[in-house]
Amino acid sequence: MDLAESFVQRKSICNKLQRIPQNISTVVEHFFYSLGFRIAKQPVKWIIGCSFVVLICLSGLYKFRQEKNPLKLWVPPDSDFVKDTEWLMSNFAEGQRLETAIFTADDVLQADALYQFNEITKRIIRLQSLDEPKRYWTDVCFKIPIISKELLRQRRSVDDDDFFDEEPLARANKTKFDPSVHAPTDLYCSIVDNLQRGCLVFSILDIWDFDSDLIKKQTKYDIIEKINTIKISPTLGHPMNFSDLLGDIVTDEAGRIISAKAVKSIWMLHVNFLNVNMDEMGNDVGTADWATPDVLNWELAFLKELESSSNDLKLYNEKYNKTMGLWYEAGRSFGDVSASTMYQDILKIATGVILMSIYVLVILSRFTWVELRLCLTGAGLLCVGGAFIVAVGVCSLFGVPYGPVHTSLPFMLMGLGVDDIFVMMASWKQVLTHKQNREKTIEEKIGLMLSHAGAAISITSLTDVVAFIIGASTILPSLESFCIYAAVGVLVTFFLQVTFFVAFFTLDVKRIENKRNGIVPCVIHDNHQSTILDPSKSLAWYIIDWFYSKIILTKYGKAMIIIITITMTIAASFGASQLKQWFDPNWFLPKDSYLTNYMTIHNTHYPNRGYQAAVYIGDIDYNDNLKNIIILTENLMNMTTYIDHVSPWPIDFKNFIHQNYDKNILTSSLNNDELYNYLSKFLYSQTGGKYQRNFYFYNNLTCGKNAPDIKVSSIDFSFKSFTGPNEWIPAMDNVKLLAKNSNINGLIFVWSRMFGSWVTDKVIAEEVWRNIVLALICVMGTTAVLIAELQTCIWILMCVGLTLVDICGFMYYWGLSIDIVTCIGLELAVGLSVDYAAHVAHAFLNSHGNDRSARALIAVRHIGAAVLYGAGSTLLAQSLMAFSESYVFQTFWKIFVLVIFFGLWHGLLLLPVILSTIGPSSLHTETKKITQINNDINNDKETEVQVPLTSIATTID
Repeated sequence: MDLAESFVQRKSICNKLQRIPQNISTVVEHFFYSLGFRIAKQPVKWIIGCSFVVLICLSGLYKFRQEKNPLKLWVPPDSDFVKDTEWLMSNFAEGQRLETAIFTADDVLQADALYQFNEITKRIIRLQSLDEPKRYWTDVCFKIPIISKELLRQRRSVDDDDFFDEEPLARANKTKFDPSVHAPTDLYCSIVDNLQRGCLVFSILDIWDFDSDLIKKQTKYDIIEKINTIKISPTLGHPMNFSDLLGDIVTDEAGRIISAKAVKSIWMLHVNFLNVNMDEMGNDVGTADWATPDVLNWELAFLKELESSSNDLKLYNEKYNKTMGLWYEAGRSFGDVSASTMYQDILKIATGVILMSIYVLVILSRFTWVELRLCLTGAGLLCVGGAFIVAVGVCSLFGVPYGPVHTSLPFMLMGLGVDDIFVMMASWKQVLTHKQNREKTIEEKIGLMLSHAGAAISITSLTDVVAFIIGASTILPSLESFCIYAAVGVLVTFFLQVTFFVAFFTLDVKRIENKRNGIVPCVIHDNHQSTILDPSKSLAWYIIDWFYSKIILTKYGKAMIIIITITMTIAASFGASQLKQWFDPNWFLPKDSYLTNYMTIHNTHYPNRGYQAAVYIGDIDYNDNLKNIIILTENLMNMTTYIDHVSPWPIDFKNFIHQNYDKNILTSSLNNDELYNYLSKFLYSQTGGKYQRNFYFYNNLTCGKNAPDIKVSSIDFSFKSFTGPNEWIPAMDNVKLLAKNSNINGLIFVWSRMFGSWVTDKVIAEEVWRNIVLALICVMGTTAVLIAELQTCIWILMCVGLTLVDICGFMYYWGLSIDIVTCIGLELAVGLSVDYAAHVAHAFLNSHGNDRSARALIAVRHIGAAVLYGAGSTLLAQSLMAFSESYVFQTFWKIFVLVIFFGLWHGLLLLPVILSTIGPSSLHTETKKITQINNDINNDKETEVQVPLTSIATTID
């Protein structure tokens, strides 16, 4: 007896569990039937109400903020790079920007080539900004004391200044001699304090004092002789290695430079970081560098002048049969070019949207004046626009910034929203195919349509929402913000589709019943006769029925689909295993831009010149740590695998003290007074003067007085030119590790502008796989709650998982890598790929009968065309992106193509094959009667409404 009762109890529990999916389906369909009925009774009020809500959400725009700071867009906020950069901006208040021009010729060490380059350089030096107030080169340049001419002039006017008797270069080669040390302090500092300050320019034209007439008189021998012998800047008086400015150098047997194919000049600009406001000076895509308005305005004039000079040089080449070229970049170049590329394809995108709108109109309409659904198409697109407005308003209200990648959000919402429209239309057509439904009121027919369509689109929409919410947990700020906007946008799109669009749909149905024109509703076509098309007689139904019944759902067809799927998965798995994390900011640049051309020339003629970097040291006791700083510098110079060049002020300082004071600071210690006295003299010497820009003191540095306490110092160096993350990430990590293990007691870190993208490169792969796994978990969890049928949830999860594997694998074959753009694209892929499988699975689960193959055929007959139409509209809207020069749009296009192809393959081919073989039982074995009690709907009268919950799915004859 106990066993029997236990058996009955277990059976009862099993039956209750089995009824859970059916009960959920019934409740959901009840809800949407009631919602549709209510909307259809008062559609105008619902339209006004939805419009009012959208307008209310516009108020959130008063707190709208577009994030333009690269630090808060592309880099993990808790990374060392962000913390170090913010520290530098607040403590190292000043910095420099580089403006570079490269001049190329068969041999630039010819008088004619140098003359042409010098004429261009003189125009740059005389340049003024285009905007008011005018800024000249001398207003924005980085200035240093001019030594040589002033010293020579003072030498002639002082009687007992025998320390000036020899040329500075000759004196510098003598042990223990330096004017800054051995000259009387008052005399030397009076000279130094009265020195003119000149703009820092690195150029071999400096050798001839930028004198074009003098350059024209030079012979080839004169030029070669000066290039190989002059090591001090004639105009500034500071040591300078002019050979570093030459590219593609040819030397003779003695190692002397005899020719070169490229020469570059570098103009140094001064930037006060305390006056930089990225919200004002940043660009819309978050790629601008830190600069003040006066610097940016001068740089704009700089670029225009070089563009004009480049065009003039081309005319000169044609006239005199020369091969000279001019290539250039400014500090603002990358931000300008990348931003213009992002927005120069707006016309193509708008054209794609128009094409998609026409496509939707054609699918929804029949070719008669009455059944032309122009207004309904517009209403569907308004839902997408309204959802985007609400997302921006609500997110802005809660302080979520708008980022550059958010531009793609309307296209994603459009793809999801249009897909929902097609699902509703498919359900509407199915409702009208049953005679008993056609005899019902409009309210009942709209309720029936929404009872099934609402359940289908709620599964996909809510799954997408949860997927984006999970994605918002990312450590990348721009992706986090995008996912929040996307989650709100998808949710609002769903709400507007089941309210605003359904209300408009009701009005459109009434318009057709009243035979009103689809463009001008006041025109009535009395002779119009509406006909109800049997879906089984439509071309789409015929093609799908033949394709699946004769090919896909046959024994051989199923085997073919499974074999192809396995083959694709194996190939994709290999591709995914080869997929690398790699993001090069230069991908943001179009191939024919002046900046891309400059980078190509630079990499060709200066292949080993990499990215600038520095070791920053702050708030330490320099007396206790100077030895370790010197050792650190020596170790940097020995890292020849990663580092190309080091500007070693600690080593030059050590040699300065040894030569002039006969002290070896590696073996003997200095007191603070000695250290800061020597440092002051070093920084005012000819050898150390160039290192003043590497120090930022608490007080002003004064000649003749001990140097004040150091707030920040830096050791400049440059990396080698790297080919990919497998080189630059180890280089970054090893240099950081070297600084960390330097035993310097205080703040020390390594910083480079490129570390922003390198840090992102380092974490992006892990971030992508994490997001995908979490998204798959949320897909499983959400479908489990909404469908509650375990087997169906597993098949949906499998299809989404296989789709993502195939997308990742074929990204590799298509030349893509894991970066911030593809990471966002894959986040979109999760949302889009769910739709294809979920719609088919839901239709199969709600179809009648016990024959799995017949039910699979019913499902694809009913929903297959709608899914295909939705995929087609998404592809059409993105189609013109294929012709874009923007890396972002090109990447999104490729990912969308992969999502659509593999999503359709697994959703419309693989899934029906699986369901027709081992799919779950139907939720509805017979047509059910639903007692609808709704006082508001039917005048407080209990009405028994015959609702065939699955009548929207065609029954088997």
